[in-house]
Amino acid sequence: MPTSSNHIESSAVRRASRRPTKVFKGQKWVNSVAYFPDGQRIASGSNDKTIVIWNVESGRQDGQPIRHDSSVGCIAVSPDGRRIASGMQEGGLVIWDVLTREVVHELKGGGVHRLVFSPDGRWIATAPTADERMICLWDADTGRPGREPLECDGSVFCVAFSPDGSRIAAGFGGGSFQVIDISTGESVVGPVKGHKNVVDSTMYCPVSSIVYSPDGRLLVTASWDKSIRAWDSKTGVQVGTQMGHEDSVLCVSAAADGRRIASGGWDGTVRVWDLETQLQVGDPFDAHGRVLSVAFSPDARYIVSGGNHDTVCLLDTDSLAGQSSPSPPTASNQKPAPLRRQRQAHAKPHNDTSSINSSLLDLLT
Repeated sequence: MPTSSNHIESSAVRRASRRPTKVFKGQKWVNSVAYFPDGQRIASGSNDKTIVIWNVESGRQDGQPIRHDSSVGCIAVSPDGRRIASGMQEGGLVIWDVLTREVVHELKGGGVHRLVFSPDGRWIATAPTADERMICLWDADTGRPGREPLECDGSVFCVAFSPDGSRIAAGFGGGSFQVIDISTGESVVGPVKGHKNVVDSTMYCPVSSIVYSPDGRLLVTASWDKSIRAWDSKTGVQVGTQMGHEDSVLCVSAAADGRRIASGGWDGTVRVWDLETQLQVGDPFDAHGRVLSVAFSPDARYIVSGGNHDTVCLLDTDSLAGQSSPSPPTASNQKPAPLRRQRQAHAKPHNDTSSINSSLLDLLT
């Protein structure tokens, strides 16, 4: 297994002390958030079967909500900002026209656990909610399958396109990740294992979120083991570890300027990390509840978060200016606290299981 060349852990727990700049109210249990490319709007998908588009400046809803027949588990905004793709907990993928709020394409079938647009907006990649070892690719213009599903070596928990759109990275329920060449369908990196249960090191924790750095050099993964790990995207060698969350990390987002990543988790905080130093930047933000999704604004100034609460939070990273990052400790004998969900998820051997790869909502309630 790859070893970390830069393991940084705060010598003292940094409690959430920074409050959101703005709070958008009106939905119940927000599963997914996304910024529009214009930086002036935010979309959020919720358990209340709606997608709401928010005006960042006014903090109010921009037009009527987009209504679904079931809970919205995940959303993504197209690179041109004209469409929203949404995945349902009970099954199906829907592509919406943002201007008219009308359905462009609706694909019935199994549940969609995660989805993402390709950088050029041509494809939508989805991860199923069942214990399936595949990634489905859909043509965003026609709504039809773009090619045969990409076969993976683990049950897919999360997906990310490389910045040039030639590869897809997939995080698995068994604590590993893999990179697949889209044109050939062949694995080019991995599977690579790295996220281990903090109570039992023989068990692995799900990779809950995965993202590329904007220059494509790094892959960043988050997991229930409370860690965020950075990997060389070409070789799969681990090059850094960030520790600071007090509980499971559920989501990560990379800033477009390539300098920082944001993470959110079960401990109710959003944290910002310097990609170069691997250090936490300033104090954590209080996100008003467990954080299921985070996203940077296009100019990297703001972070939006959503979770198991009735608000969407807007966080201003300018408030971190002048704050120093924590120094790594010289020694630490502290043992991490057990994670309740890890014990539950790993009652069986660390092979990918349907219980691990079921909806995050089912796992977090």
